[in-house]
Amino acid sequence: MKATAASRELNYLKALFFLFGLLIMSWLPRFPEVKVNLGLSNGAFGSLMSLSAVGSLISLFTVGHLVHNFGAKLVLRIAAISMAASLILLTSTHSPLLFFIVNVVQGASIAAFHVSINAQGFNFQDRNGRHVVTLLSGFWSGGALITAVISGVLVDRISLSRHISSLAIIVLILMLFIITAISGNLLEPNKSLESDFRISDILKSFRIDGIISGVLFCAGLLELSVGDWASIFLKEDIGIKGGLNTLPYILFTFAMIAGRLTVHRLFSRFSILNLVKVASIVSGTSFLAGILVIRIIGIENKHLALAILSLSFMMAGLGSSFLSPSVMNAANKRSKSPSSVVVAQLSLVNNLAAFLMRLVIAWTAQALSLSTALLIPALIVLMVPFFAKAFKNV
Repeated sequence: MKATAASRELNYLKALFFLFGLLIMSWLPRFPEVKVNLGLSNGAFGSLMSLSAVGSLISLFTVGHLVHNFGAKLVLRIAAISMAASLILLTSTHSPLLFFIVNVVQGASIAAFHVSINAQGFNFQDRNGRHVVTLLSGFWSGGALITAVISGVLVDRISLSRHISSLAIIVLILMLFIITAISGNLLEPNKSLESDFRISDILKSFRIDGIISGVLFCAGLLELSVGDWASIFLKEDIGIKGGLNTLPYILFTFAMIAGRLTVHRLFSRFSILNLVKVASIVSGTSFLAGILVIRIIGIENKHLALAILSLSFMMAGLGSSFLSPSVMNAANKRSKSPSSVVVAQLSLVNNLAAFLMRLVIAWTAQALSLSTALLIPALIVLMVPFFAKAFKNV
């Protein structure tokens, strides 16, 4: 009976992670249309997108403590509603000012949902003695893959606004249903009077694990950059039109799913330290090779360019698949703080670093070229082995 309850809870968590990825990644393959709606250059659009970090930072600075002290259910419900509503507005507005405001709200809501759902995953893992964090990340990537395929099919067939609005409403209803169904297992509010939440506690308890923060930044920037720029790069720089410009991103995401769902089979044969080193090298070199080969041979043969980038992106996705989930797991093992606080504080530092680097990438693309800008995250993921000692005792 207990095993059945645990399996049911895990299935609900898988569904929430899947829907989370399905919702927030749904508009990434259609970024070229969002950019056209706003009438912005690469540099301006990249900067505007990066400003979602403002909302993320505000949310991450507080939401870990809010989940710990007030429980996960309320935070998840508010975050789900905010994510859906903000996404509908982001894909229908033509005003850069409104886009900026709503983008900040979306950043905050995504961060809040991210902290809550990952803290719940760690809670399940601790209660049941099962390593599920990487598995759950695989379901998140599964949602991202499905939504990328849907977007590729719908490009030039259904308007961006109608596509995203319909999807957001359906996903929101499903999310609220699952949150209600799983509410008995969600993190309860902290009832200890001695550890009551105070605003001053946010500053007093804030800790930066430099090694973990460094490796998370290096491990996650490539995935973030592919989401931001892959479809724009294929459409504007390579000249691949229609839904085909989403193919390398789809293959990148598919490879990430495959890696996250199967990597646990390697844990008994290889140390996580060696796996992380090899994976980061495979990811960075594959991505670099694809970009550089295209720059050498040119883009006259569109089919050849698409094939090279598809293979390059797929290998890069496989290599980077389990890096970020493994870092989060290591951070939780190394810290004595509640998992919600660990996830929030680590994500806060990472989002701040990623915000600055996204600006660098955006304006490098504007000043030089997008292919040059995309070399930056590929080089950074190759720095992961320098922080590998973070995994020594995990």
